[in-house]
Amino acid sequence: MYYLIYPEKDTTLYEKEPTQNTGIDPILEITKWTKDQVSSDGWKWANTYNSRILMQFDLSSISSSITKGEISSNASYHLNLRAIDATDLPVSYSLAAYPLSQSWDNGNGNTNDVPKITNGASWYYRDNTDTATRWQTSSFAADSTGSWVTNAGGGCWYTASAATQSFNYTSPDVRMDVTNIVKQWISGSIPNNGLIIKRPNGDESGSAVFGKLKFFGRDTHTIYVPRLEIAWDDSSFVTGSLSALTDEDIVLYFKNLRPEYKESSKAKLRIVGRSQYPTKVYSTSSVYLSVDYLPTSSYYSVKDSRTEETIIPFDKNYTKLSCDSTGNYFNVRLNSFQPERYYKFVFKVERNGGNDTQIFDNGYYFKVIR
Repeated sequence: MYYLIYPEKDTTLYEKEPTQNTGIDPILEITKWTKDQVSSDGWKWANTYNSRILMQFDLSSISSSITKGEISSNASYHLNLRAIDATDLPVSYSLAAYPLSQSWDNGNGNTNDVPKITNGASWYYRDNTDTATRWQTSSFAADSTGSWVTNAGGGCWYTASAATQSFNYTSPDVRMDVTNIVKQWISGSIPNNGLIIKRPNGDESGSAVFGKLKFFGRDTHTIYVPRLEIAWDDSSFVTGSLSALTDEDIVLYFKNLRPEYKESSKAKLRIVGRSQYPTKVYSTSSVYLSVDYLPTSSYYSVKDSRTEETIIPFDKNYTKLSCDSTGNYFNVRLNSFQPERYYKFVFKVERNGGNDTQIFDNGYYFKVIR
């Protein structure tokens, strides 16, 4: 199963605007302004400045579900960010995410505010310019540190846990494995103050130009909200007295798909496969009432119906169809999706080691409502 949760807060810290808050800006930014680099309006930067992203997820529901046995303790966790713009990037670069060692306030600022909003986390402060609680810049707590190039600040983080992603002629979209960090939060070995996402220290401080990376934030008015993806194998395949569906020309249909689901609901959905052209036989009941089970290599996916954006991908480990004595099924948590939008299920059935693959995209639509 894939379960998606969305950040409760996020913001960008700008070293060149060290007291500015951008807590409700729809864009998150990782950018480096290099000393002597010529700006867009023709003048040179006097110093090198960087920006970093802060992001925090509420994991209380995850911890509770693990305790109840609803989510596997062996689940994997990936941070997903969708890029909106990427300019002047090198061929190869990397990003890193660390667990923050200090708490912070989200604030209500935007990048283009005039005058600039200083209520909330900034490069200098964890809260605002009135209370002025500075990020730690010396005498760091055990196993934590911080760094900067021009202005002291920019967050502080634990050094024992780090997640990284390398890019080389690839899309700038982020899908970073943060499993080790999240498991430490859940176990309580470190507090959940969220993540700081940044370039490696050497890339921030060096003279090389690394360009701009902009991502959709939690306040975007699109479907591309940042998300934490939790994935685990919840499949079970016990066929009982059912027979295998061996025909190659088949159709799929739902037994219990509803047109709408509350975003807080969970559903166990049953999908049935049958031969498109069943063999004619003498029988006292309709052949269309019989249920056979699909191959174990059958998977589901979820797409946004308007944009065709894949929300949950086909995955051989985490989106397998299950089976019990009454047929195939799979489980889904509807709060994985943005409310008041339409989605659709798509299915894939593989045979012969994947050499024979069928895709079923036949209008299995549903809407998530508040």
